Amino acid sequence: MTRLQVACAAGLLALGVSTAALGADVPAVVGWSQKVELGTVVSGVVSQVDVQPGQLVKKGDSLITLDNRGFNSLVSRRLAEFAHAQAALQEAQREDERAAELYDRTLLSDYERNQALIALHGARAQLERTKSELMTARLDLEHSAVRAPFDGLVLAVNAAPGQSVVSEMQSQPLVTLAANSVYRARAQIDLAQAGQLVPGQRLQASVRGRPIEGSVAYIGFEPVAQSAQGPQYELVAEFAVTDQQPLRVGETVILHLE
Repeated sequence: MTRLQVACAAGLLALGVSTAALGADVPAVVGWSQKVELGTVVSGVVSQVDVQPGQLVKKGDSLITLDNRGFNSLVSRRLAEFAHAQAALQEAQREDERAAELYDRTLLSDYERNQALIALHGARAQLERTKSELMTARLDLEHSAVRAPFDGLVLAVNAAPGQSVVSEMQSQPLVTLAANSVYRARAQIDLAQAGQLVPGQRLQASVRGRPIEGSVAYIGFEPVAQSAQGPQYELVAEFAVTDQQPLRVGETVILHLE
């Protein structure tokens, strides 16, 4: 090592920065940025399976559909009950107005006036009740179809037409979906390296011999391991990929820390 290199290293150590932290290549293991198991919150019988493992889907695409005839029937019934409650409220309002007029003219007793008010409050409560039941029926109909919450890749399908789905206590996973446009790679770095990085900072990396660019998503605050160099902290890097530059979960990305 030349005198200049020794002096530079001494200067860096005086600043509390290790030479190993600069220009280091750190291996990171690729994983999903988002992975979910999807099911229904309602019980029923599977009528249609719209996807298969390995299929790419867009946000909102139908994945699994339950037989919705019962759900549609219930919505129709709740609609009729809601319409009846609206008509009953209108009639109760007219009766209340008539009772108020007669009461002002001292042609109605206090008891009869109160009865009209009670009937009006009851009609309003019934309307709110039927409105709530209608909303619940519509939500159950909506939940009878499992749809993709984001663009992604179908990893597994655990449903078949005719299969009974019971979701009274816990939603039963039917489809496993992962986001495949953004991946995350996890690495371990030392204290000096962690001190040089901030969330959002751009990172240069390479995978299978080709360059790829990412960014810092997260830097751990607590050690996840110990090494000869001291405590090791988790570094999570994020990579947006295209069909021309895919990543696979489990492979290694080399992060070039400058």
